[in-house]
Amino acid sequence: MNAQKMFVSLIPWALFAVMIQRHGANFAGVAATGAAALAAVLLVKDSRHSSMKLIDVTGVTTFGLLAAASFAGGASATDWVADYGRGACALVLATVMLASTAFVPFSEQYARESVPPQHWHTAAFRSTNRRISATWGLIVLVMAFGHLLAGTLDPATAPAAGARPIDLLLNWALPIGLILVGINRTRAVAAAAQATADPSQESPVRSATRSTEPVGRLPRRACGALDERRGSVSDLGTV
Repeated sequence: MNAQKMFVSLIPWALFAVMIQRHGANFAGVAATGAAALAAVLLVKDSRHSSMKLIDVTGVTTFGLLAAASFAGGASATDWVADYGRGACALVLATVMLASTAFVPFSEQYARESVPPQHWHTAAFRSTNRRISATWGLIVLVMAFGHLLAGTLDPATAPAAGARPIDLLLNWALPIGLILVGINRTRAVAAAAQATADPSQESPVRSATRSTEPVGRLPRRACGALDERRGSVSDLGTV
């Protein structure tokens, strides 16, 4: 899977979190609008080069609704967005990721950009991406509960004095640690899939390597077969 592009699709979520952290409830509408706009840019960019990504569509929809609620709902709405917006957005994203495993795993959209088309519809490819998508869905789900708990114990609208260890732990340290776990798990799943692949199916790397052989050079078996045929012809000539 092209994990780098998946992380690019998650930038709007990080942008929203940073803007809420720095500016609070008064900036909730602007933060949601900025995140929605960035998700829309990523959506258009991906649709031009490959296909629309489920994460980008979710970002545009989720942050667009938060922006509308912030501008139309008054102070109570902006306070809720500041305190629970991060958790709510992460919860929506986790739900979409997990639900995608029942249909087309969201990670498959990124994996297709680096895997040859002949592998897209194989059972191994779909199974591997289901596991990867489920992994990230569960990780984001834990993040969501962390954000919601932080909003309850140390809300952005009434921040605790001092260093704010709860905010640091639940809103920042926990997500970073979970992302590292997700990266390692993704690599492990991909490595296991490669190790258990059918040896009768030539891998793309091996196929590419074989294609670099000189055109005029015959495989060793073919040369041996030609030598045998030549010997048979010679034997017939001596009869």
